[in-house]
Amino acid sequence: MMAKEIKLGFIGLGYIGTIHATACFAIPLIFKGLPFTVKFGQVCKNNIDDLPYFFEGGVKTVDELLKDNELNAVDICTPNYLHKMQAVEVMKKGLNIYLEKPIGLNSDEALELMNMAKEKNVINQAALMYRFMPAINQARDLINNGEIGDILNFKALMLHSGYLNPKRPMSWKMRFETSGGGAVIDLGIHLVDAIRFMLGEVKMLQARSETYFKKRPISNGSDSYEEVDVDDWTEAYFKMQNGAWGTVETSRISADIEEETRFEIYGTKGSIIISSKQPRYAMVYKKEENQYIVGSSKDRSIFSKYVETIYPNPKYSLGFMVDMHMASLMNFFLNIAEGKIVHKETPTFEEAYKSQLIIDKIIESAKNGGLLIKL
Repeated sequence: MMAKEIKLGFIGLGYIGTIHATACFAIPLIFKGLPFTVKFGQVCKNNIDDLPYFFEGGVKTVDELLKDNELNAVDICTPNYLHKMQAVEVMKKGLNIYLEKPIGLNSDEALELMNMAKEKNVINQAALMYRFMPAINQARDLINNGEIGDILNFKALMLHSGYLNPKRPMSWKMRFETSGGGAVIDLGIHLVDAIRFMLGEVKMLQARSETYFKKRPISNGSDSYEEVDVDDWTEAYFKMQNGAWGTVETSRISADIEEETRFEIYGTKGSIIISSKQPRYAMVYKKEENQYIVGSSKDRSIFSKYVETIYPNPKYSLGFMVDMHMASLMNFFLNIAEGKIVHKETPTFEEAYKSQLIIDKIIESAKNGGLLIKL
């Protein structure tokens, strides 16, 4: 059977778009005998003078990009406020779509995109790539198999330091109307989605936020300042449907030598620690044996075994960020080749909507002094 050719257009090629493109470029080098080939189409971006040779060229508007009748998929990596408008244009053409997180400024926009993706029957996926981290899948299996007993409590942390410089100028990420939130949406969407993936749905929540740097220069070196209306740090308290409780903490002002994403999950028979520093295996503590176990597990789910086949071998690792995006994009392309969403665990627009709804509730709670919100 001939491999399906996927011609992929890009909208946006900044930091995250470059990560996506690196992953796409590496896929055929690392994985052999795939049922698809990916051909790079054009890139839509403001500056089209510095594009790598393997793109077909550059255009400055989405309309120009979508004039290419050979396109069958588009990857959108633009600022949050552009996601809905651009995704609608792509889906109007009936094209398969891969969209950076969050898929909209809020859950209303996310719901609109979810409904349109269903109506147009296109393969759709959000870049919620922590679902493709092997350690997270291992933890999910261990939890579902009762290996650490009933889940009692958990912590999820993503602490970054990129906004610690008070002279860092304003950008779309620091304005609510263009971002939909600060650390809570930028980083928190990943934690919320991973917690849902491993532990199920949220029953109620409370949250608090802080903005430490309340004003920023309007541009590099400027003496004019603008007020920041998004959070630098947010902590949310969750009570889950399964009875577990825990916290989700996000920061863009936490200094450390290495930025880490970390999950700690505690049960009646032991605990699990997941760290982006060791993305392949969770560290499992069994209380009865009084020992830590790191390595492969038995009784893995179908999805967990599948992730192992699409996550790059350690010898080919390009770092956990590219590796996770590579596995996520592999899933997207395999779904296109199959003509359907194969695994229900795929972070479709529906899953992205459910996670963004929780982000909306966290923001609402924090704005109202830690209001308890039931979902």
